[in-house]
Amino acid sequence: MDVADVGDILNCDWSGALGVTCHMWLSAAGVGFQILIPDEFRSLIEVKCGQVFPVNHAESTPDKASVDNHLSNLSTEVILKSLHWFSGKHPEFAILNHSAILEEFHSTCPPETKILLAAILASARAQFSLLGAPWEKHLLNREHYAAYAREMLSEWSFKPPRLQVAQASLIMALYEWGIREFHRAWIHCGIAIRIIQALNSFRVSPYPLDPTPTYLRDAVSVAIENRTFWACFIMDRMLSSGTYNPPMLPMSEMEKLKVSTPLSAVDFLFGPDLSSERTGLDHKLVTAQDGQTAPLDITQSYKVLVYGFDIWAHIMTFIFNDGRRAPGMCAPQNCPWAPGSPWSKTHFHLEEWRATQHHRLHYPENSVITHTTLGWGESFTYINLLYYTSTLMLHREYFPFLPNAGSVPCGPIDQPTLEAEAPAGWWDNSALVLFGSAEKIAKLLHDASECGGEMLTPFVGFCAFSAAYMNLYAFRFPQMNLGRSSNAERNLNYCLAYLERFRHVWKLGESWITTINHASILYQRAASDNSRYQGKSRTDFNVLHQSLHEFRVPDRSDQHLQEIEGAERAAAPSSPLNTTTAAASGSDILDLDMPLNNLLSEVNAYAHEQGMWSHWWPPLDEVNLAHPPE
Repeated sequence: MDVADVGDILNCDWSGALGVTCHMWLSAAGVGFQILIPDEFRSLIEVKCGQVFPVNHAESTPDKASVDNHLSNLSTEVILKSLHWFSGKHPEFAILNHSAILEEFHSTCPPETKILLAAILASARAQFSLLGAPWEKHLLNREHYAAYAREMLSEWSFKPPRLQVAQASLIMALYEWGIREFHRAWIHCGIAIRIIQALNSFRVSPYPLDPTPTYLRDAVSVAIENRTFWACFIMDRMLSSGTYNPPMLPMSEMEKLKVSTPLSAVDFLFGPDLSSERTGLDHKLVTAQDGQTAPLDITQSYKVLVYGFDIWAHIMTFIFNDGRRAPGMCAPQNCPWAPGSPWSKTHFHLEEWRATQHHRLHYPENSVITHTTLGWGESFTYINLLYYTSTLMLHREYFPFLPNAGSVPCGPIDQPTLEAEAPAGWWDNSALVLFGSAEKIAKLLHDASECGGEMLTPFVGFCAFSAAYMNLYAFRFPQMNLGRSSNAERNLNYCLAYLERFRHVWKLGESWITTINHASILYQRAASDNSRYQGKSRTDFNVLHQSLHEFRVPDRSDQHLQEIEGAERAAAPSSPLNTTTAAASGSDILDLDMPLNNLLSEVNAYAHEQGMWSHWWPPLDEVNLAHPPE
């Protein structure tokens, strides 16, 4: 047996990377051999009866020292490919200066740099596997990197502030969010914010608490700090959306903290000009409306995202403060078409933000493939997803949750209803914008996937989930867009195909898929039988409605099903469906591991009782409500 054989047994080419060697010899007794494995990797490999086996990682996890040694010995190729991939697929985290990280790694390889690498690999490792690239086989499982990063951050977060530690905490917030450890995500984000605020204070305070900080003050480090501060702002916006956790970094606070406007891609890589000031940054925070001399182009995409997420936060705040159901929001002066109403103001800022962008940033007037050719495909896609999802969320607030099969756009139909009549054609146009946004999101996701620019990140996943729901809605109730969503079925499939890939990377996707399933059960039955939920409204499906808005989805599948069953039982007490009790034993439960490809191949069967979902989700009367899926 030689090293190649070891690699074959391990079903990978780790043997050379791990330093495994094999000595063979001939003797009277036959062929002998000795396999030598470095101490730091003995937790990964076992030798039994002359054969090499990978250790079951569910039972054995490398200790901190082993992972630390592994990180120290990563090749430049693996590090660069990992950094490049992570930066490209996470436009909201364009905070990594590759040359600065490599310089630190090759000079002293400080612990902070290894913590940052571990956080990056924890977040990206599962997606590397989808690439099938040979270099990804040199990496450990994502859980090992996450465990190392958590342990190291628990120590380094309370040491003098370091930029890499703030970045690592921020990326770990993304990781924890994706695996549905929401409390951890919130805490990591908060720690990152406090560290970056401390670093900023060192530079801008006339009398800093630490007069001799050890971090660098060159142009590049200042640029990285600037981007990292704004990345904290964006992550704060994302994690607080759809929750009752208040954001820590309002835009007004960023100005008080003298944080400069987000730097362009060029200034980020090379650093701003530091010749004129001690800090080298203009502390006046330029808004999207004021001081703009030219439309923001793709090199300023990070600034575009920052202002877009600020508007996004206002939209989600409006929605989660009960939207049009909040006290006084149905009064004539607060109707969405009324100038000065909360909806109108927010919509104005959204469209104003869109107008600040160069026309080449607008989809579908410009294609994903064109920007991908220039190396900006992901940023282009992300900006447009943010715009169309924001538009979708605003307009969706005034559409009925459960329309009748022949309903047309007319505004809310359940209490409280609006106290003024809309201008002629307002609802028809709102429907066109709403369902048009859902279509554009679906096509963006499809185009990005075909171009190799797909981003499997939590925010993009939420965009896919939101568009899937609205395309399902248009598919079941086509008259709600006056028959203008002829491709709703296809667009729904685009979103479901994305979510199928997403859920194999992030646990978060399973809850979104379950919610879409339950909405499909409800809408298919409501569309096929108008009397089935007669007299029922959004208030009868509060939990399901809440899940359609949530950014950090907990599993409420049992409550969804109880709402659907309870509403149907109350609406039609003599229905055979209601003779089946919740304790029906032997019923099937959703298998979240079933591929969506099976579902999509059945799409043409939607006219029947369970329609396109028949092989993906069991009939409602076969669901055991007493034992919901985990």
